[in-house]
Amino acid sequence: MAEEKEQSAGVFALLVTLKILGVLLSLYLFLFGLDLMGGSFSALGSKGAGNLFTFSDNPIAGLMVGILATVLVQSSSTSTSIVVGLVGADVLSVTQAIPIIMGANIGTSVTNSIVSMAHAGDRLELERAFSGATVHDMFNMLSVLTLLPLEIIISAITGEGGLLYFISKGLTDAIIGGGGESDLRFPSPTKEIVSPFTKLFLSKDKNTIKALSFGAPEALSCGSDCTKYCVSSDMSKAWKKVAKEA
Repeated sequence: MAEEKEQSAGVFALLVTLKILGVLLSLYLFLFGLDLMGGSFSALGSKGAGNLFTFSDNPIAGLMVGILATVLVQSSSTSTSIVVGLVGADVLSVTQAIPIIMGANIGTSVTNSIVSMAHAGDRLELERAFSGATVHDMFNMLSVLTLLPLEIIISAITGEGGLLYFISKGLTDAIIGGGGESDLRFPSPTKEIVSPFTKLFLSKDKNTIKALSFGAPEALSCGSDCTKYCVSSDMSKAWKKVAKEA
């Protein structure tokens, strides 16, 4: 009897250990996927990747994209994580990301409506379940209907961003510090853990990415035997900075 208890306790401890390791491995793979995705978009080049997301300059288009992406993956966490990765890779700006994340919150309303349909066998249960789902839907939709116009109007007035942009900027400055680029450079424990594995699949040169993001200069013909390139002073400074860092 005692031996059976010891064996069952040993099996239980082994199962708990395996479950904990499985959770940690799943979390590591999730963080690895986000890091690899952000690095991949960054490696595309800011100009090339940015052209893929020019639609997001329009807040209504960004809202629709957020809704459709979340409906397709049935997870607002997934679509929001992708947007956060794109912002971190400097493919999207915070201003462009705000309508997409709002759309993700509306898109996730489809999920609870689908779940409520599981009670279709009982009319009263379906009515109660669908009523609960509708509360969530209305909350998200009314929040977007209130905040998105404010965001667009304030952004048009300030030329920088809207209410949510300034709130996020204020929180970021308060938590991380807004005293310059040097204040934002601190070792991330998550990145230190994930980066070695990511580098096995992706190795990027940030200076090459910066150079590609400037685009090709405009060629001007100076005769039949020569071609010269006219570069603005701002681009010239940018190229010199990249060359110096490289």
